[in-house]
Amino acid sequence: MKNNVEQYIQAYKELHHHMKWKVSDKRILMMIASIYVLNQKTLHVEQLLDLSDKIKQKASLFSSLRSNSRFTTAAMLDVKFENPEEKIQELLDLYDLFREVKFGSGAFTYIAASILLTSEAENARETVSKAKAIYDGMKKEHAFLTSSNDYPLATLLAIENQPGIINHIERFYEDLSRNGFRKGNDLQFLSHILALGNDEGNNVLINRAIYIKDSFQNTPFKVKSMYYPIIGMLSLLPHDEYSVDQIVSMYEVLKQQKDFKWQKDMNVIIAACILVNEKIGNTQLAEASLSTILEAILQAQQAVMIATMAAASASSSNSGN
Repeated sequence: MKNNVEQYIQAYKELHHHMKWKVSDKRILMMIASIYVLNQKTLHVEQLLDLSDKIKQKASLFSSLRSNSRFTTAAMLDVKFENPEEKIQELLDLYDLFREVKFGSGAFTYIAASILLTSEAENARETVSKAKAIYDGMKKEHAFLTSSNDYPLATLLAIENQPGIINHIERFYEDLSRNGFRKGNDLQFLSHILALGNDEGNNVLINRAIYIKDSFQNTPFKVKSMYYPIIGMLSLLPHDEYSVDQIVSMYEVLKQQKDFKWQKDMNVIIAACILVNEKIGNTQLAEASLSTILEAILQAQQAVMIATMAAASASSSNSGN
């Protein structure tokens, strides 16, 4: 784990040196660095930038891929495929499939398309339809909680193709809410992740989540609802395979870095993703969770900034694109 943390810090420094004027938020560089570390791939910044330029050229005029999302998307293609440039059009085609079934435009749909692109799903159109059915089921249960940031997890669940998945999610949501977890979108996100743990019984996963939440109370970062998704990822691991102290150790190393000092939440989330990835090797889950969390954070901050600046309502509606 120490080696992975060091690789992550080095990758971030290299990205910051070359891209500090290209992105508006350091956490985007943190996200990109983590993608390379989670996939154990060597970062070549010039190659990444060249690929991101090609993505921007192929994206439509108002696509979110013409903004910072192109860099994280380029990183995903770069680590997953030997000839990533050849996959750009395929990604755009998958995005169009999601749009055909009425998924909204924007970054979360591109993340969903990226998940599908890197999966082994045999029938893309069928998987997209299943993802829409799962999303609609989520929406039916929690109309005010379910939004575009649920697209990526709905896609992962569609790929897993478990029967009765909405009932599984609801059981997790209700049982955890009765055990000290705050109701809301973060708890729904946690419930989605637990639903991926089809090799374990529901009670086992619920008890693990409660145990991890209690364990977090004794750490420097306590418990925030924002951390519920990483509690979900950790719950997929048996207790004897890791310790919350391992996350604390990585967190302490990261917070000593000048650029990371004020990024407490990202430090916690990335430390947890590194740990989970090392234990179960599920980069797709770690990346999907991390991408979704980061995008949600950035979009929430955009909304606050727009409200503060009293921007026009048209600007507000376009803030997530």
